[in-house]
Amino acid sequence: HPNLLQKDEDCFERWLSGLKQQCLDSASAFYSKTKNGVHASYIVAYKVAQAKKPLTIVEQLVLPCEKEIVRLVLGEKYLSLTTHVSRQINEISKNISEQVVDEIKKFPLFAIQLDESTNVTLCAQLLVFARYMVEGDFKDEFLFCKTLDTTTKAQDVMEIVNNFFEEHGLDWVNLVGVTTDGAPAMLGSRAGFQMLVKQRAPMVNRVYCFIHREALASKTLPDQLNAVFKGLVKVVNHIKSSALNTRLFKRFCLDMGSDFDMLLFYSSVWWLSVFQLREELDLFLQAQRKEEFRNVLMQSNLELAYLVNIFRILNKLNLQLQGKGVNLFSHQSIIKAFLDKLELWIVSDEGNNLVKFPYVDAMFREKE
Repeated sequence: HPNLLQKDEDCFERWLSGLKQQCLDSASAFYSKTKNGVHASYIVAYKVAQAKKPLTIVEQLVLPCEKEIVRLVLGEKYLSLTTHVSRQINEISKNISEQVVDEIKKFPLFAIQLDESTNVTLCAQLLVFARYMVEGDFKDEFLFCKTLDTTTKAQDVMEIVNNFFEEHGLDWVNLVGVTTDGAPAMLGSRAGFQMLVKQRAPMVNRVYCFIHREALASKTLPDQLNAVFKGLVKVVNHIKSSALNTRLFKRFCLDMGSDFDMLLFYSSVWWLSVFQLREELDLFLQAQRKEEFRNVLMQSNLELAYLVNIFRILNKLNLQLQGKGVNLFSHQSIIKAFLDKLELWIVSDEGNNLVKFPYVDAMFREKE
């Protein structure tokens, strides 16, 4: 650099000081920002990711607001802050993943929990969580989320998990536990994911998620309750499957001054919103001349009230059994309270129990 021969040492010192206040990205390109500006942009990206908002919200809303605030408070010469939200979120995600993997490697024994599900855009995703020891205590962390581009068979799941293990240097021998739901791809006795894991880690402890097992048990209702339940599902679907009926029913409830104006979609582990809106539903269906649906509501008050209480208890139990740092021993009192409440809701019909949920009772007694 012959043009710098006449520069004194102080000039180079000032340049060095300025460079130390700047950051490098993964491509080693300098940003023309101050350290605080870069820090602020990463915080914005982190907040957007936490709120699960689309990345364009920064370019369309946050960044214009930031520029106006800086221009009005500090002046035009400070309008140099730009954001690269997608890249920054990816860097933050990568950094968090590296921290989790490093913690797992410090205490090599760990367990994983998997769940494959399809989102509203019909995209199949595999979510994996890890549990491991840190300073003598258990820690639960999200490990990764990957897309299943084609099929969702056990071999596809194994390929994704194995690639992650190889990329980050995790050894199958150190895997001591794997928990999945009861889907055939996960729990199949011949070619399920848990069997494939067993081939790589012979000492692994395979677990079937008991929250999922309880959810499946709630689907097997006695004939009398099952008939009512299926009828209620048809009533809800009649309203929710039609945008016009949904709008009309909402307006109908508002005109009546009801506390609620919306039905929930059918879900076997949620309490039924039909019960609190049964009178409004009856009048609405009467106006539409849907007598077959009205008969379901009019002839099933006892069964409907019973189903509501059962599903309300199950939903509350599901929420209590979830969260970080929980285990079976910490939930003994919760499961006991659930069983006690279950016994209270046994209804007799001419000396015969209407329902006793023996499968749920036996399952939780065994787990306790």
